[in-house]
Amino acid sequence: MLLSDGVSDFIRRSELIGTVNTTHSLMLNSYRANQEALDTLLINNPKIWKKNNFSFRVLPFSQTSQYNSKVAYGRNDGAMIASAGFQGSISGGFKVRYGHLSIQLKPEFVVAENKPFETFSTEQYPNYWEVYYKILNKIDNPERFGNVTYQKLVMGQSNIQYAFNTFSVGISTENLWWGPGRFNALIMSNNAEGFVHTTIHTTKPIETAWGNFEGQLISGKLQNSTILPPDRFRYNSDGLLLYKPKPNSNRYLHGMMASFQPKFSNGLFVGFTLVNYGYNASANETMGSLFARYVMPKDHAEVYIEYGRNDKMPTPINIAVDNNYPRAFVAGLRKLVPLNNRKKNAFIDIAAEFTQLQLPNSKQTIDPNSNSWYTSSLVPQGYTNNGQIMGSGIGPGSNTETIAISYIKGFSKVGVEFERYLHNNDFYYNAYSNTNDFTRHWVDLSTTFVGSYHYKHFMLNGKISMIRSLNYEWFILESLGYFKNGYDLLNFHANISFSYQF
Repeated sequence: MLLSDGVSDFIRRSELIGTVNTTHSLMLNSYRANQEALDTLLINNPKIWKKNNFSFRVLPFSQTSQYNSKVAYGRNDGAMIASAGFQGSISGGFKVRYGHLSIQLKPEFVVAENKPFETFSTEQYPNYWEVYYKILNKIDNPERFGNVTYQKLVMGQSNIQYAFNTFSVGISTENLWWGPGRFNALIMSNNAEGFVHTTIHTTKPIETAWGNFEGQLISGKLQNSTILPPDRFRYNSDGLLLYKPKPNSNRYLHGMMASFQPKFSNGLFVGFTLVNYGYNASANETMGSLFARYVMPKDHAEVYIEYGRNDKMPTPINIAVDNNYPRAFVAGLRKLVPLNNRKKNAFIDIAAEFTQLQLPNSKQTIDPNSNSWYTSSLVPQGYTNNGQIMGSGIGPGSNTETIAISYIKGFSKVGVEFERYLHNNDFYYNAYSNTNDFTRHWVDLSTTFVGSYHYKHFMLNGKISMIRSLNYEWFILESLGYFKNGYDLLNFHANISFSYQF
């Protein structure tokens, strides 16, 4: 229950309207946190059976259906994969509590038709394939998850927790979302399947004389997809195999996130994220981000930014002093415009978000020692779990610009989103810049109609997109002088989720 089903966005809008206390930063999102907030905001008197120190609750049943007509597409959908054709997931479970101890069991089952679709063209020149494999050898992020129907049962949003005072410790497989971004997060999002991790986190803001603190420490194990890349028997000009097998060793991740709300400002939140992942202490990678979010409930508005480094823990000093380091950012703003009094709590929601993962210097893209975001020379699986990126789903070297406008009233929402998605510009500059072909960028232009609806215990959330891919997979059909006839595709994407809150 994260961004993909509308719940997190409803909670966030409620904070801007003033129905959620602004002492919560909303920088640490999880299924548990969202369900507790939803119970307060929307579900009156949820059915919880209690006796003495024991309680039992049936968790919401949820079902999600997704469809892509031509190519694989999908982001921020947890255990689901980017695939062509139909895909579905179901989830349900229960939560028991005895004293300070709680057990939440909410597994998920995913089935994807996983139809064949066009990937990086075999007609691309050999030197382009050589550059392409420079990326494939640094990340475990397959375009297609095998050649047959995809089926998987995962533990999903499950955990065992022991809570005391304002802290909780335990073991969890929940998806996490760190930072202020709505559509993208640099370090931790629900783009990939959740992984088994130990956690120590705050359950509510810790009040001090200086302000309020929230945070989380995690340590977990990441899974490899074991899916081999396409055309792996290609050779370079020296007769060497382009494909380099990845180690089958276990990967571990240690991470932390902290948010601070200064005493002098009720709406300002600042913080950082930090992760270290790898096989052992001598072969690992570090990345992190600094973030800030400013909430203005009286104006029903917010602005936010997350700024990160892919090579070390960012600090204000090394961000300002260092040059040409691998950097990325997510920045956004939002304004809810109240409508007339006859439509109580009705607003027009106007928002924009910009994400850039592209390396700041094109010369870095051809440097063999440089790593794009989420790729790694030391850890060739990169920053992934089971073949999916755990941060921003747009992937290495990519950029997006999103503009959204909606009508909202309570949980209900209807609107439209426009997005420009520039695919892996790091690859483009490495492979094609010397050709002076400035028309070859792979760009997706999408128009997405979104909607959410709530009636009693039923919740419905959906989106329908028309996605025009220009120069799909950077491929050109023919050259017409300076102008190129790019290979363009039109993909229809739909995602509809339904849940029943017991």
